[in-house]
Amino acid sequence: MMRRILRIGLPMVVGVVLGILVVALFLAGEIYDYQDTVDGAHLPEVDAIVCLAGGRGRIAAAGDLWYRYWELSQAPPFRKPPVFYISGVGHQSRWGVLARQVRRGVFAVLRPSDVILEKESTNTEENAKWLSKFAEQYQWRRILLLTSSYHMRRARLIFERALTALGTPVQIETLSIYQEPYEPGEWRSDLHGIRITLSEYMKWIYYRTFWRA
Repeated sequence: MMRRILRIGLPMVVGVVLGILVVALFLAGEIYDYQDTVDGAHLPEVDAIVCLAGGRGRIAAAGDLWYRYWELSQAPPFRKPPVFYISGVGHQSRWGVLARQVRRGVFAVLRPSDVILEKESTNTEENAKWLSKFAEQYQWRRILLLTSSYHMRRARLIFERALTALGTPVQIETLSIYQEPYEPGEWRSDLHGIRITLSEYMKWIYYRTFWRA
C-alpha cells in the first residue's frame, strides 16, 4: 500500500515542485523592477549614507559615494558630509575594516567621527531595526540607502516599515549597486545568479505579504 502511494504521490510532489520552480524562474525578475531615487550624478542632501554590508563591493561603492559628498563639503556652503553608516559588519569588525575595503584616498580623509560601524545585525530585518535606533538617537530625517540591485526592493520595504514604526518620518533615498550576474536579463545565465535571485524573490514575497515591523 505504502509503495503504491509513493508511486502515485511522489511524481505528483515532484511535478508540483518543478512547476513552482518554473513559475518562480519566470517571475523572480520582479525583484529587479525597481527605480532608484538617486541617479548617482545628482546627490541629495542626506544625514547618513546607509550601506548594508554583506554583498561584495558594497562598502567600497559606499565609500566612493561618501567621498563625493566630502568633496562637495570642501566648497561653499561647506555642508558637513553625511555620516557613513555601515550596517551588519560583524561583531569583530574594527576601524581597520575600512582600510581594506575602501580606496586609499577615501580612507585618508575619513575620520572615526564620520563613521558608524553597526556590529549587531545579521540580516536585513535587524539592519532596519538597528538603523531605526540610530535614526531616532541622531534625529536623522533623510538617509541614502545603498545595497545590491537584487536586494534593494525588499530592503527598501523593510526599512520603510521599520522607520515608520518610529512615529517620526525618515525619507529614504536609494542607490543600487549593480553586480554581474545579478542584473535584469543576466541572472538566468549563471547558477549562482539563479540561486540568489530565486532566494531573494521568495523573501520578497514573504516580506511584502506578511511581515510587519
